[in-house]
Amino acid sequence: MKYTMRGRCLIDTSVLLKVILEGEVGILNKLQDYILCIPVNVLEETSFKIITSSILEKSGEKFKFHNVKKAFERGVAGDLIRRRMHLLNEIKRKMQVLELNEEIFDDSKEIIEKYNLLPNDALIAAICKHHGIRKIATFDEDFKRMNFLDVIEIEG
Repeated sequence: MKYTMRGRCLIDTSVLLKVILEGEVGILNKLQDYILCIPVNVLEETSFKIITSSILEKSGEKFKFHNVKKAFERGVAGDLIRRRMHLLNEIKRKMQVLELNEEIFDDSKEIIEKYNLLPNDALIAAICKHHGIRKIATFDEDFKRMNFLDVIEIEG
């Protein structure tokens, strides 16, 4: 019997949004050779973007946070948001969820400075480093600048 150890791959928000908002479910099939990992902050960021994009899609309101928040509170796009959040939860169940801690947060500050990354991307990179994950599935070009990460090409 042949046994091969599967490596871990972190899934970024950009991939989840392609799957959930654009229906590109085949993307996840291209990653089936990996143990898929997802940090809590990616789940939060994806949830927020699901809500904002669903409200904007349904209401056509200009993006101002208070407009989106008020529309959300009024139930605008409620069914669409619920369906998309359910899909996110289904996807999450098939992945290893990675927690954040103070050490990862502190490491992310160094990554912000060294690579000029925005805070959430720096947290993602720090999580990879902390957990020894070298592969990341993302459409965000910024991760290609990091010498400790290999971006998985999943389009094409």
